[in-house]
Amino acid sequence: MRATTALSLIAMALVGCSPQPAIDLAAERDALMNADRAWAEAYAASESPADVFVGQVTDDATLLPPDAPLAAGKEAIHAAMSGLEATPGFSVTWSPVAAEVGSGGDLGFTRGTYHIELDGPENRLAIDGKYLTIWKKQQDGTWKVIADMFNADGPPTPLM
Repeated sequence: MRATTALSLIAMALVGCSPQPAIDLAAERDALMNADRAWAEAYAASESPADVFVGQVTDDATLLPPDAPLAAGKEAIHAAMSGLEATPGFSVTWSPVAAEVGSGGDLGFTRGTYHIELDGPENRLAIDGKYLTIWKKQQDGTWKVIADMFNADGPPTPLM
């Protein structure tokens, strides 16, 4: 019995120490940039952008919008995005400029810029800013957003 237990422990230790396949971090960074770009394109093309936005987040994701409370979970994020989209003349585009992936290959972030336009009291306004989005790789190999935060570079500027 002791020999069997010892052999079992040795086998488990060897299996646990077996080398993990190498993670191609450059490929994962590319995949993350592509996921963010595809998300932005789908959002811009959608007639239901809040649905598209929420479709890319995990169930327990958080949205940290400027000058507003944190939105936790898909329902709260959908409500926050729907509120933004209800602003008269609202439109937003964003573009990732960089991505990074952790050494484990399952967590990463993108950062980029955004441009919002909306109707102001006297004329159309623009807001430019930056964002940071944290992503988690899912069991199926896709990337989903677990946290998204954005803020403006300054006050809204009138469009001429």
